[in-house]
Amino acid sequence: MRVSAIPQFGAPIPGRDHKSRPGAYGVVFDEAGRLLVVEEFRRLYLPGGGLDPGETPEQALHREFAEETGYAVAIEALIGEAREYVADETPGVAAAFNKHCYLYAVRLTGGTGVPSIDSNRPDWIAVAEALERLSNEAHRWAVRRAIAAR
Repeated sequence: MRVSAIPQFGAPIPGRDHKSRPGAYGVVFDEAGRLLVVEEFRRLYLPGGGLDPGETPEQALHREFAEETGYAVAIEALIGEAREYVADETPGVAAAFNKHCYLYAVRLTGGTGVPSIDSNRPDWIAVAEALERLSNEAHRWAVRRAIAAR
């Protein structure tokens, strides 16, 4: 069996200590082929986020998806894992991470579409626009892999 390496995106930010940060993110398309994204602090991301202590990636994905989008999801497949060097974009924070992203294909199973986090704005956008605007290369990579698997 061939084991493929986990791709590493980005470069370390000079002068910063990069903490390891595992997270889980979901890729979901609507009937029109648009992608669900979340805008936060003028940046676009796939819905998802960091694992809490003791959480599995799957548990984190369900929790984060509900918090950020108001939707419940079912996991269909693991798209892949990727790592990416990033700076925390929260205003006033100077942290840096090497995120270990677990990226999943998901489908919506219910919910309101109203996030419980005030700073998050979920939206359905065209895939081409998402591939230009998503803030993380690992997220763009996952979207391209999800499209290729369809």
